[in-house]
Order: sequence, then structure tokens, then C-alpha cells
Amino acid sequence: MINRTLFADGTIKLTALDPEKDSGVLSKWTVSPSFVSHYFDGFFKPYMVSEVKKKMKDTLKKAAESNSRYIFAVKEAETGKLVGLLKIGYVSGSNQATDLFLDMVDEQSFELHAEPVLRMALQYIFLELSLHRVSASIPSYDEKCIALFENHGFLRETQRRQAIYHEGCYYDELVYGLLRPEWKKAQEVKE
Repeated sequence: MINRTLFADGTIKLTALDPEKDSGVLSKWTVSPSFVSHYFDGFFKPYMVSEVKKKMKDTLKKAAESNSRYIFAVKEAETGKLVGLLKIGYVSGSNQATDLFLDMVDEQSFELHAEPVLRMALQYIFLELSLHRVSASIPSYDEKCIALFENHGFLRETQRRQAIYHEGCYYDELVYGLLRPEWKKAQEVKE
């Protein structure tokens, strides 16, 4: 059915996060409130490299111990440049479900790489982890992200009113979901 490498797709690859090498880049990303909300607890603020490195080490340790979170660095295949993060979090084995968070460094990286990253993430979730359901929370102002997830078969399931504060305004949080049978059927149509 799927005949490509699980963690690489031409111009992009998913790798392990390296706290020593990646924390400097991620520290620069902490000027983005949406990025900070996915990876740090508490109020928004820019984080120093040492803070990011400590948080990464703690997060990766907890993920390894719990076996319920998977965090990947999204890197350009040719240059090795870190352009995004993919987090498959809160895996519930008893419910065969998980949440998915995708953060790209900038608009250009989103345009170039978000689609293959999401495709690889869904393959990993449904084929490797054998889960039944995946959810994603998307702010209502992020129309490109909404379109990306809808193009991959996600359906809007919940709308939390004014749950996200962004650049001086409150926005709704939209929760999207995709079931394995829906994803599998879409794959058969593409073939």
C-alpha cells in the first residue's frame, strides 16, 4: 500500500531531537506564542538556550519513560536545517488514540514541508503505532493549517469558543479528528 520510507520524503526527514544541537534554534522560536503553548507550561515568554535545553532533556526523558509521547525534529533532507517539530502526544493505548501537534518555523517552511510531514505522521500513527484515532487542535485564525488537515480527511469535531489568545485577540480553538478507517479509505482512493 505505502512504498516510501517512514521517516523521509524527498526534501524532508523526521529525526530525533538533539538537545545539544537543536536547543539554540528552538530558543529563537520561543518568540512565537503558539510554539510556546505547545512545548512549555505557564505564561508566554521567550526562553534562553539553557532553558530550552533543560526543557528538551526533561521532555524527552518523560516521553521515553512513559512511552506515550513521540517528538520528532523536522529537518530539510539536504541541509539538515531544523524547520519544524512534530509531536505525537498523549497516546492512550486503552483508547487507541493520540493528539498531534505540528509546528513549522515560518510560513515558507509550512508551505514547503507541512504536507509531507503530516502524511508521514499519519503513516506512523496508523501503521506503526496501530492507533485508531488522531486529534489536532488548531486555532481558528490559522486558515492554512485548517485547510491542510481538512485536505487529509480530518473533520471538525469541537469548537471551544475564545480559548486561544493570539496577538491581542481571542480566537476559537477547533478540534479536528481522523479515524483509521477514514484515513485508510482515502489512501486506497489515492492509489
